[in-house]
Amino acid sequence: MAENAKRRTIRQYVLVAATTIVVILIVLAVAFATQEHNDRILMEDLDRTGVELKIVGGQIADIKDADLVSMNDYISAYAQVEHLQSDYDQKLQKYSELYSLARKRDSDRGIFNVERFHGKHHPETWENMTEIIDLVRQVNELTKRQTALIHAMASLPEPERVKFWHEQFAPLAAEEHALREKLRVVGQGTPPGGRVQ
Repeated sequence: MAENAKRRTIRQYVLVAATTIVVILIVLAVAFATQEHNDRILMEDLDRTGVELKIVGGQIADIKDADLVSMNDYISAYAQVEHLQSDYDQKLQKYSELYSLARKRDSDRGIFNVERFHGKHHPETWENMTEIIDLVRQVNELTKRQTALIHAMASLPEPERVKFWHEQFAPLAAEEHALREKLRVVGQGTPPGGRVQ
């Protein structure tokens, strides 16, 4: 009788241990599936917003990079840029927020990081994107300053516009050119066609 009781006790322990292991495996599977689902949705939002940002940024860059010869060309071009600016600002803000959320999620994870199992965990990419976003913001702020200067230039008499352009606008254009070049160098690790203003 004692032997039967001992066997029952051992079976109960084995059953409890097996049940515990199965429950732990189910919890881990659900946690990984949930994490992967949430990551996929976030990355889709990030990708979609990035594409939208590149489209509007490309439109702004095309306008600014056009063959602008006269002061009236600049006035007309920057009126078009100003029209796109609020949309660009909203998309840049949304992209930045989504990126920050994705980065925070990645840094808050412990050993249960599904990205590590997929080989997608690359902390250096986060640093690179942080620098890219910062450079894009700087170019965006310069564009706003350029637009304000072009507005001021438009109100000047024709003979004063060229001097104003050379003294006020040209230094900002040179600064923007340097930032865009730096952005190109930093962004060389990004997919082809990734163009920002």
